[in-house]
Amino acid sequence: MKRYFNQYLGIGIGCIGVFILLLILLFFADCQEIRGNVIGLASFNKLFLVKRYVDSWDSLSDVILLFGLGFGAGMAVYGLVQLISRRNLLKMDKDILIMGSSIVILLILWILFDKGLKINFRPLPNQQSKEASFPSTHVMLSSYLLLASCRLILKRNTHTLKHSIIAYGAMTILIVLCALGRILSCMHWMTDVLGGLCIGLGVFMIGIGLDKIFTTKKEEGKE
Repeated sequence: MKRYFNQYLGIGIGCIGVFILLLILLFFADCQEIRGNVIGLASFNKLFLVKRYVDSWDSLSDVILLFGLGFGAGMAVYGLVQLISRRNLLKMDKDILIMGSSIVILLILWILFDKGLKINFRPLPNQQSKEASFPSTHVMLSSYLLLASCRLILKRNTHTLKHSIIAYGAMTILIVLCALGRILSCMHWMTDVLGGLCIGLGVFMIGIGLDKIFTTKKEEGKE
């Protein structure tokens, strides 16, 4: 079993572990009332709190999320075409199946935290209705979709190390801008952004780890 455990799985599990720790701390550590809501890790969150809502930053993060969703939709179409042509779900490329399963998991988590387990509320001043803000859905989905789509595209096209660095660098810049946008627009606390990032990166790295395992088993089966 040890030979199938790789560093990608380790990093991914570590990211999920950090998310769980952050979740626990938000329940029990430094809970204070800020703008009418009791917020966990309040002293840390107040360091990054802005005074008012900024539409331009909110719009920028929305555009980046839509960009990621566009990539995700493209991969979904690719997977559907592959399913139709091969007529068997199990004969589809494993990385496509992993991405599809990962998106389902992320959507379930979004529903769980947005509709059920509400932790922290938006830092917007004078808000009329309380909206759950942890973790940041924009950051969670953008970080996963941009990185996972980038990896799948690179795998299926001839590229050099330089191309990979440029592609992943561009995706990283977009993710950072999305994270900044959620904070500077006053839509999220810093812990919301960190939580979304931990889930997105964690699921992405676990997906790579599982893909590596399937590839190893396939190569061993040919020997």
